[in-house]
Amino acid sequence: MEDDHCPPDDPASKHDMFPANILIPPPMYPEDIDPLPDSILFDPIGYISDRTNGTTAGAFTKGGRRIEVTFWVAHPPRASYFSVHSPAGLEIDDHPAIVATEKDLALLRVPICHLSDYFVYEAGTKPTLRLVAMPRYLSIPDSSVGLLRFRRRGMFFITILCWTFTIGQYDLHLYTSETNSWSKRLMHIDSPEAAKNYTYASKIISIGGEQGSMAGLVAWVDLWNGILICDLLQDSQILQYIPLPSPRVPTLRGGSPLHVRDINVVGGYIMYFEMCLYVGLDLEEGWEGATSRMKVSRTETEWEEGCRIKVCSDPTSSRVPPNLQEGTVLKEPVLKGRHAGFPAISLHDDDVVYIMDKHKFLDKKASVVAVDMKNQTVKGAADFVSGVFFGLTQVYIPSGISRYMGP
Repeated sequence: MEDDHCPPDDPASKHDMFPANILIPPPMYPEDIDPLPDSILFDPIGYISDRTNGTTAGAFTKGGRRIEVTFWVAHPPRASYFSVHSPAGLEIDDHPAIVATEKDLALLRVPICHLSDYFVYEAGTKPTLRLVAMPRYLSIPDSSVGLLRFRRRGMFFITILCWTFTIGQYDLHLYTSETNSWSKRLMHIDSPEAAKNYTYASKIISIGGEQGSMAGLVAWVDLWNGILICDLLQDSQILQYIPLPSPRVPTLRGGSPLHVRDINVVGGYIMYFEMCLYVGLDLEEGWEGATSRMKVSRTETEWEEGCRIKVCSDPTSSRVPPNLQEGTVLKEPVLKGRHAGFPAISLHDDDVVYIMDKHKFLDKKASVVAVDMKNQTVKGAADFVSGVFFGLTQVYIPSGISRYMGP
């Protein structure tokens, strides 16, 4: 058993074990009486709390101390969240985080005594938590880690793609739950031109599911440029590159693309959303967005144009038609603030994209609006509550894990 380098248990108050910034209490929502939704929006940043429910599962850290994880599910556009508790008084020195989710699994990172332990949570009537030993020689950004689930075989893969500092070459690190071991192989992008275009992964998506000819496909997405697709089940060293569709809205590059773009797999298609926020331009403040899609296939590389919408944040203005609230039953303005962003494609609600709305970019208070792109209406809105500052990185993660929770 490894030492987690934690100090001996101290009978002092548990508040002495945590930095003050992670002791923010988790949000408390009214209990939903409706069945759990097919997908949710996760706040990726966890809380420290000893509250439990039917989703609670426990495991032991590398140092042999028990830790418990609990999920708190809410119907979107409200954000769901998770909490961590250590009955043994373990020192958790930073916010735990959700690294990835896939089907009934969630990969969690828990900072313990200046290092991080990784756990895989499996949802179900009897949820479980499993410690996973990550490669110590790697510096692992969360955006480079993927999760692929094979429920019928009772196994999963964890994937990490690392640039070798040679253009177009990457090391693929692959964890297999069946053997509880890691392997590594050198990968190459399929063309020199594509290798120059691809920069870094903003997001990772599982494409092919666990059956059929598409099984085993995972994609690392550079949301400014294109997609790298890898077949984990084949002994191949090729990464297939597919460029993103040509922009359908103005593109203002700078900062994280997660602020204005999202991609996911829904209903047999790779769904892509892009938006542009008008602030400080000679236009009425607001935003416009567009969707594109591509059929999941080993040969398909063409994108189909989808819906497009323009939204004005000032309901008295008519310079950016159509105004979204004209098609909704809501009486108040759809967008109350000036900064919209962080789109998230719904995994269960066709043509719905969740958009965050804030008065100022650095505000700690925000709303999340469910926008029906096809019908140009609002399907719902909710306050977004988070225990940490948000504004520069991913603020919520769409996940289908909720369909596996509950009795």
